[in-house]
Amino acid sequence: MESILTLDKKLFLFFNSFHSTWMDPVMYMLTQTWFWLPLYLFVIYFIIKKYGKKSYIPLLFLILAVTISDQTCNLIKNSTERYRPSREITIQDQIHLFQKSDGTFYRGGVYGYPSAHASNSMVLAVFIIIFIAHKRKWILAIALLWSLLMGYTRIYLGVHYPFDVLSGFLLGFIITYPLFRITEKWICKLDRIKNPN
Repeated sequence: MESILTLDKKLFLFFNSFHSTWMDPVMYMLTQTWFWLPLYLFVIYFIIKKYGKKSYIPLLFLILAVTISDQTCNLIKNSTERYRPSREITIQDQIHLFQKSDGTFYRGGVYGYPSAHASNSMVLAVFIIIFIAHKRKWILAIALLWSLLMGYTRIYLGVHYPFDVLSGFLLGFIITYPLFRITEKWICKLDRIKNPN
């Protein structure tokens, strides 16, 4: 386990070292929930347009999945108590943190394993893939790249190790995929009951 944590720290320092003055505010903005509000509204619009009166079903399950993902991450964080790199004293002189306009540095919470940003972004990515993308591979690719970008911003900003992010991705997928497949089958079953022919 120690060797994995050491590798994780080395990978973090490597990826975190790629930064620039102009990229700092961009990455900080990308990691904010409000910045992606147009995307969330588009997803809601597309679901309502596609599923009509049944749109409440996938949307409720999306809210449920995000809630489970977020709370599970918090539970694991408080159980494992792994400090974020931004809180790790031994590497403070080696990492790059984003300095906000008030002069303080963005550090996130105390504990960082696993990344809730990564988990929640994977939840939405899988939701888009299952309920919107279907056979449109370009939408699938964009959804996955968006989730990966969310994960990378956390490393760039110095608030998560790569293993935090990868574990978040895995957790989000494990929670989401079976839940949304069940939802999809439920909607199909309702369609068959309503339109037996």
